[in-house]
Amino acid sequence: MRRKIHIALIIVTGALLAMPFILPTRHDFLHRPVHRSLQILDHHGSVLREILSDKDYISHYCTLDSISPYLIMASLASEDKRFFAHNGIDVLAIIRSAIQNMLNQQVVSGASTITQQLVRNLLNSPSRDVFSKFREAIFALILELKLCKLEILELYLNSAPYGNLAHGVEAASQMYFRKPARDLTCNEAALLAILPRAPSSYNPYHYPERAVRAQKNLLNRMQNAGCIDSVCLAEALEQPLQIVPKEKNFTAPHFCEYVRKNIDRIGHNVFQISTTIDPEIQTAIEKIIDNNLRRLEDANVTNAAAIVLELNALELRAYVGSNDFFEPVCGEVDGAQSLRQPGSAIKPFTYAIAIENGTTPADLIPDLPTYEATASGDYQPRNYDEKFHGLVRLRTALACSYNIPAVKVLEKIGIDELWRCLRHSGFNSLTQTPVHYGLGLTLGNGEVTLFELTRAFSIFASNGYYRSVNFIGSINGERIMLDRKRVRIFRPAVAYIIGDILNDNNARSPAFGEFSPLNMPFFCSVKTGTSKDYRDNWCVGYTSNYIVGVWVGNFDGSPMNKVSGITGAAPIFRDIMLFLHRNLYPVRPAIPESVIPVNICALSGEIPCNDCENIITELFIKGNEPKEYCNHALARIDHRKAKDLQFSQAPANQNNFCIMFPDNGDIYKIDPILRDEYQKLRLQIATTLDLKEVTWYIDGKKLGTAYYPFSYYWQLMPGDHVITASALTAGRSELTADPVNILVLE
Repeated sequence: MRRKIHIALIIVTGALLAMPFILPTRHDFLHRPVHRSLQILDHHGSVLREILSDKDYISHYCTLDSISPYLIMASLASEDKRFFAHNGIDVLAIIRSAIQNMLNQQVVSGASTITQQLVRNLLNSPSRDVFSKFREAIFALILELKLCKLEILELYLNSAPYGNLAHGVEAASQMYFRKPARDLTCNEAALLAILPRAPSSYNPYHYPERAVRAQKNLLNRMQNAGCIDSVCLAEALEQPLQIVPKEKNFTAPHFCEYVRKNIDRIGHNVFQISTTIDPEIQTAIEKIIDNNLRRLEDANVTNAAAIVLELNALELRAYVGSNDFFEPVCGEVDGAQSLRQPGSAIKPFTYAIAIENGTTPADLIPDLPTYEATASGDYQPRNYDEKFHGLVRLRTALACSYNIPAVKVLEKIGIDELWRCLRHSGFNSLTQTPVHYGLGLTLGNGEVTLFELTRAFSIFASNGYYRSVNFIGSINGERIMLDRKRVRIFRPAVAYIIGDILNDNNARSPAFGEFSPLNMPFFCSVKTGTSKDYRDNWCVGYTSNYIVGVWVGNFDGSPMNKVSGITGAAPIFRDIMLFLHRNLYPVRPAIPESVIPVNICALSGEIPCNDCENIITELFIKGNEPKEYCNHALARIDHRKAKDLQFSQAPANQNNFCIMFPDNGDIYKIDPILRDEYQKLRLQIATTLDLKEVTWYIDGKKLGTAYYPFSYYWQLMPGDHVITASALTAGRSELTADPVNILVLE
């Protein structure tokens, strides 16, 4: 037996003597691999999200001189007040701990030094048995021989667990206080210092009162030990702790997920990515979406997404994928990357191709009952308002988003041409053949993402050039200069004309009204879209500064209750644009040299003759301006025939002279912000007759007389109003339209 004991002692002694040679060298300790988590920063350098390292925790190494002196003092006072006096093992602390534990008949005090805790962290040893304690003590003694005290303290502060997967003071400081460790105040440092002792028990998110009690106790001990004076103690006790809410440690969550999924494309060994996200814009848009969805609750609308791009550099400024990322059912679904049908929002590309190939905004397109033979059978396009509008100019067709003219134009340019254009414009989601989509491609039957659609609209804002979107500013602190080649999709003249049409409030008023959410107080080109059965609606547009895309709908695919792009996504778009330009007034794009304004007849789109009563100015690319003079009589006959076809689709009891807008029973509200000139109602009539003039009346008082197209602008005034109109035909007969009653609220 004695021989066995001797052998065991020899083995233990030999192991102890060999440990200094078996353990890592001083160089190995100081240059060990650092398991850094990935830090995603916003445009200003604040943390959006920390993605766990390969050790499944958050960690960022910092040197001792980058740590607040308060935290160093607090950590020593909390964990090892005789740190600079012992050689790795504190014998006095062991005796004290043993006595206290014996008197209480339970473990109430520990005796592990900072060096021992560092050994435990380095060995990643969760076991707390006697052998583990003995091993830690031996390793601590040896570690003290290899490293100086400051090196040990630095390693400890960078490896200690601070709860919520944060390891090291820098990660903890960023998580709980959103500041670097060097800037921690005395009371903040005291809170962090008590966490390594029991990270779960003192978790400030779960047990804030318990954590604060321990923090205040430590502050008093620091004052008793002479680490801080009474004034500092009083200030620290009075100053409330501003702990960052847990959900705020995951800002712009869908965007951070987008970055994480693209990390392999970004590069390897990446520990910090500075992005182009603007936190102020991001937060504001999240609030705008939340407020607008509350308005749409009764219409079965549950979600929305938005993208904001800064135009000059085409950088991503905001990325909102859903109303609430943390909603348990569908919150993590990313509406910015989900495939959805864009509806009419895709139409500008159809018309841009047509203009690129010689069509002009003045060309007349029939908006009449149409039956198209396609590979999948007969196809009958219908307009959103279930009406036909006769011959319409291209400008009106696009601005009013009429479906039938868009199909007519696509027939002319070809489905293949539109499909190729969309693919070159970044719609990588359109993976099927052109035949698969058919004529419905121009009406948005092909599924795309909000990100793709918003990026594609930058083509019109960028003189016809396609560019990829940048969302990275720097990687690991080094500025990234991406090689983003421009690809010409349209001529600058074509892009300008499309933008001008999408900004033309007069042109879209017949469909959307004079004071729709699209009527901005500055130059803004914008297009809405609504998919079949109201499952998705969109609003995408741009100014000289920003491009904004908005999607509204339900992630479960259920239809909304008659919510279109103009009532769902457009108000969100408007609020976002007004916020973005609250201190920045956008400028109108410079007109290209190849674009010229020409006066034309509104009926024929040709050079007006002496008999033309309605002359407007239209934009043309040089060489495509009209060459023929208007045959006024023929133009009126052609329009009358088209209107006859239009009215043949109307109910039998519809009068051939009636007020088309506003509708009976309409209610309007005066906007207290908009100037009066922006708050006029465009009174319009519908007729198949050859009229000479129309006289408008409000509440029995004559407003004025209008000639073709017989519209009249009336300044909104509060109260109940009766609108009437009388007409004089070419044969000098008098007609009176049925009155329309409206209400205008202040």
